[in-house]
Amino acid sequence: MMVQSPIPLQINSGSNRSTPEVRPMAATIGMKDVLDPTDCSGRYSLFRKKADRENHNVALPFCPDSKLPSFLEHDRRVLLFKAYYEEDVHESTIEEKRIHICELYFYVEDGTMEIIECKQENSGIVQGRFLRRSRVSKPGSSDYYEIDDLKIGSQIVIYSRTIHIASCNESTREFVMKYRGWDEDDVKTLPLPHDRFSESNNSKMRRESSAPGSDRRRKMNDLKQVMESMLGKETSMTDRGMFLENGTDALCFHVLWDDRESLYGDIQIFRLFYYLADNTVEIMRVNTKNDGRDNFTKLLKRSKLPKNGRASDSDCYTWKDLAIGQRVNVFGRNMLIESCDDFTRQYYLSNGITLLENMTLQMPENKFEIKRVIPPYNGFGTEEDSLRSCTGSLNPPPPKKDLQKMRDKSGVILQFNAKLISDKSDDATRRFVLSFFMEDDTIAIREPPIKNSGVIGGSFLRRQTIKKENGSYFSAKDMYVGNILNIVGHQFLLLNADEYSYRLMECDDQTFPFSDFARLQDILSSKTDEIKNYCVTNDLGTGTLDQDGLAKCCQSLGLELNRQELLTIWRKLDKKCKGKVAFTKLLKLASEDQWGSEDRSKELNTTDFAKA
Repeated sequence: MMVQSPIPLQINSGSNRSTPEVRPMAATIGMKDVLDPTDCSGRYSLFRKKADRENHNVALPFCPDSKLPSFLEHDRRVLLFKAYYEEDVHESTIEEKRIHICELYFYVEDGTMEIIECKQENSGIVQGRFLRRSRVSKPGSSDYYEIDDLKIGSQIVIYSRTIHIASCNESTREFVMKYRGWDEDDVKTLPLPHDRFSESNNSKMRRESSAPGSDRRRKMNDLKQVMESMLGKETSMTDRGMFLENGTDALCFHVLWDDRESLYGDIQIFRLFYYLADNTVEIMRVNTKNDGRDNFTKLLKRSKLPKNGRASDSDCYTWKDLAIGQRVNVFGRNMLIESCDDFTRQYYLSNGITLLENMTLQMPENKFEIKRVIPPYNGFGTEEDSLRSCTGSLNPPPPKKDLQKMRDKSGVILQFNAKLISDKSDDATRRFVLSFFMEDDTIAIREPPIKNSGVIGGSFLRRQTIKKENGSYFSAKDMYVGNILNIVGHQFLLLNADEYSYRLMECDDQTFPFSDFARLQDILSSKTDEIKNYCVTNDLGTGTLDQDGLAKCCQSLGLELNRQELLTIWRKLDKKCKGKVAFTKLLKLASEDQWGSEDRSKELNTTDFAKA
């Protein structure tokens, strides 16, 4: 290390400017040796640097006290662990759980992990790389798996698979004990679980390949045994007495399998038949209507049922092992016996065994009540047509219509003059013509154009059925003067109607009760004395009466009549449409017993009026 001394500056006294005097440095200038590496005034020799590094006096780069980066310190260092995970199997009779043996590689340099499943010949499952090299986070946490999480006997969860660490190789054992501080218990090798399928598969392959010491005997097929006996071969007489004694008698039990703990599992009911002739078991499913399952006939064909799930095991269920309340292991399916038939109960009683009472087979009730929700009307076509698409039929029929009503009321239209109830000043002068078609209860609204009003007239609402706020449709009973109709967010007040509509409403008392003359006459007859007193009080004996005066008179009498009822009375008083009538007409009208009977006979009925 060579360090130059600073260049001295020479100040010229005759000038305000200071100029440095540059002197060339002699090449023969010797540098002194320094003891401290931080001293820049001399030379720190290589000999002293080596001595300080060996004596640990100073921590120099790449000395024993320095720490290398992880990718250099643990370059190509990989830890190998032997692991396995289990998988439940319900579709096989020779295994309950499948064992997958894996090799777990942990790369120390970056903390990544790789899992490769060991291949097994003729296993029928996809094998190979289970997890590519990557960092794996712990479930429910943002922390990643480290070396200390891979101790022998520990469990790690990777993508919902529980990986069991069973052993490690020798280099991994030395590294974790030397650098990670593990003890002997943390690296003690654990045995792998017993894999029945792998053993049976290996024995089958040894037998097929004629390996030394393999057993070549095979189980004879039942059909082959029957065919050989038909050809004259002597058969065994074992259990022949049971067949002659019991024949085709079978014990019948109802069993229940609760599989709700597994994915998409539910409760299923089966019938278990135990044949006394040969101690075989047959299990058939009880199908229910619309249960959404395939109608398969048997869960287990007629065969002996082993207790521990092994098909080749001689320890099988007998009729003494079956009782109400007991559980039966049907190749990994834990089923509960809940009831039996009368023959089964009598058979057990004849052998000195009393069965418990039958348990009730109760299916779990649905926690959620499924309600059929009708989708909202989308505005295309009529609402009845849209509802037809929700009935479940692929080709729904058209909605039914009241053809009799359409024939009788064809062409019958009620027309009203209406105004819009609004806070806007521009809507105060607007008027509308509301048409009600009695043949199908539809409503159409048009706005007559007014010159220089600034409002373009025309069709305000096309002909269609309109719903009220309570969900029902507007009918003919809602059409009367003074009523307020809430139509598509607008409120319309019916001001008056044409002569055709008035006469039509007066001829149909059942549909239009506010135009019933007989009902209004009864009301006025009960107020005859009050009308006379009103006449005397207001000195109207020889005076006239208009529509406003009639309304004030009825209000003073305490009669709550709407606009349509007042118009009905006024039309009876003012038949010549003069606008004013004598008050004595009202008294005469109220005192008659059957007022207007001769006039009512002259009115046309609804059918004749429609024809006219």
